[in-house]
Amino acid sequence: MKIRYATKYDAQKIINMLWNYHDSGAIEGLSVADEKTALKILTHILAGAGIAILAEKNNEPVGMLLAFKVPFLWDHSKFVMNEIAYWVEEEHRGSTAGYRLLAEYVKYCEQLKEENMITNYTLSQMEGQNLNYSRFGFRPIEHTWST
Repeated sequence: MKIRYATKYDAQKIINMLWNYHDSGAIEGLSVADEKTALKILTHILAGAGIAILAEKNNEPVGMLLAFKVPFLWDHSKFVMNEIAYWVEEEHRGSTAGYRLLAEYVKYCEQLKEENMITNYTLSQMEGQNLNYSRFGFRPIEHTWST
């Protein structure tokens, strides 16, 4: 399993995984953006507005973690990194892909914190998942509810 940062050449592969993420039912009830919108968001991330990390096996992406760097709500002179999509293809769950994606995300964000580029970073967990992120230093701060 290889972990690497995505490039513009990975855009279509990431979009394919985003559709798998969507089709898994994890975001049921939310409107579906088209591929053009997804590509625009991904372009911003790849241009430095965030991070896109891929897990690969045999040179094929099997997982991803996407995050945006955004202004902190209460103090716009500070920034936070917010994970927006964390996905491992079903056939590769139970491998090291998920762990290694998270480990790289933490490493990257800790570097940004040391450089005072961000104050903190977040990770979401979909309802029904039973993942313990505390081993990476995360602590729960809220639950988001949707109708």
